[in-house]
Amino acid sequence: PFHNEGAQSLTADGKKMYYTACRGNCNIYVSERESDNKWGTPKKLPAPVNLDHTSEKQPSISPDGRSLYFVSNRGGGHGLYDIWVSHQDNEGQWGQPQNLGDSINTRFTEQAPFIHFDNQTLYFSSDGHIGMGRLDIYVAKKLNDTTWSAPKNLGYPINTHRDEEGLIVNAKGTTAYFSSDINPKVGKDIFCLLY
Repeated sequence: PFHNEGAQSLTADGKKMYYTACRGNCNIYVSERESDNKWGTPKKLPAPVNLDHTSEKQPSISPDGRSLYFVSNRGGGHGLYDIWVSHQDNEGQWGQPQNLGDSINTRFTEQAPFIHFDNQTLYFSSDGHIGMGRLDIYVAKKLNDTTWSAPKNLGYPINTHRDEEGLIVNAKGTTAYFSSDINPKVGKDIFCLLY
């Protein structure tokens, strides 16, 4: 039994679900949709994605299903939690995760990555970049395989003096969902934005 599960990400074809499960440290699991439309037995992703004494969580799978973005406190990072990416080879094996670098990661916490369906736009939350509150939501563009643009704060009304995180955007870019604890009496709520 796990203490919690969540932060799921589906492949574009809807056949695989990556998600986080925590018991002490967190790890990333994958479940495949079977022919009867039920989800198969979850499998913990092996090293080098999951490591024994660190947390790997909040996966976001790219639209082609070949790049897995996630958050980890593993060694070699820039801060408390960094965003990493692992690429899948032609045999289906996940490669050594790469840190997204210091244009994205700070010495504080980055979390809740979401790679958009264009496979170029990354949304994430951070309390290390200059922002409006504690955790703010940022967007960055992939410039090449290893370089990202400087993150841009999404500003108000998305970001406030409170915590905002977990932004996802539909494929057309017309609807976004995110969570905020703008009302501390009720905790985090989910908000929707229409463009």
